[in-house]
Amino acid sequence: MRHLLLATLPLLLAACSGGADDAASDEAADAQPGNPYANAALDLQGTGIVVPAQEGFEELALPFGSARAPTEATLGNVLGAAVDESHEANDCGLTFTRYEGVTLSFRDDVFAGYSAEPPYSQIGTRAQLLADPNISMVPDSTLGDEFVIGAAEGPVISGLFDGAGDDAGVAHLWAGETCVAR
Repeated sequence: MRHLLLATLPLLLAACSGGADDAASDEAADAQPGNPYANAALDLQGTGIVVPAQEGFEELALPFGSARAPTEATLGNVLGAAVDESHEANDCGLTFTRYEGVTLSFRDDVFAGYSAEPPYSQIGTRAQLLADPNISMVPDSTLGDEFVIGAAEGPVISGLFDGAGDDAGVAHLWAGETCVAR
C-alpha cells in the first residue's frame, strides 16, 4: 500500500515548468549559490529523495544511507550551491546541508533525513491531501496541524499544514531522521 501511495501521490514537485535545452544550459551557467534552478524538481519519498530526469541529468536516487559527499554533489547539481551547512552535530546528533527549500540531515556523514519547504513542500491543499486514506492527521501534535503520509509501520513522510482551512497548503515536509522539537 505504501508503494501505491508513493506512486499516486503527486510528490513530483516542480518550482516551474521545464524550458528548452538552450535555456537549461544558460540556467546552469547562471546559477548562483542559494538560487535553485528555475525548473528543479524533486520526488520526496519516505525512504529518501529521487531526482527525476531533468536538465540533461538521468533520474538519480538518493536513499537514506547514502554517503554525504555524493548526496550533496547530486543535489548541488540540480538545486545550485548549498546556502548553509554544519559539520558539527546538533542536539539530535545530526549535521546538515541546506539548499534553497531543502535541508538534508546526516548522521556520521550518512544521509539520514530531509526537511522541505516551498516550493518543494507544495503537494496539494489540506482538503486534497486528507481525501487520501493514506494521509492522516497527528492527534494532539505539539507542532501544529501535523499530518503523516503512509502507514504507521513506515516509512512515512510527516508534514505541517500552513493553516486550518480546507485550502491550506503544506508549509513543511520531513522524513527520516530530522531534529524536530516536540
